[in-house]
Amino acid sequence: MGSLFARFLDAHPDVESEVPSAQMTDEQDAAWTEFSAELLRRHQAERSALADILEAEQRQREAP
Repeated sequence: MGSLFARFLDAHPDVESEVPSAQMTDEQDAAWTEFSAELLRRHQAERSALADILEAEQRQREAP
């Protein structure tokens, strides 16, 4: 996620990430949301797949 944000900052030099108290504008936040959407979808899919595996393992342990 850090390297993705670094690429975002390269593409959006108007974002003042080096200022600790600075916050992104609504427009910048929307741009970040769009920029990071694919990674977020991939992470969600990976978490869902892992949850399915864990649930299947739990059902196997509980089966007589």
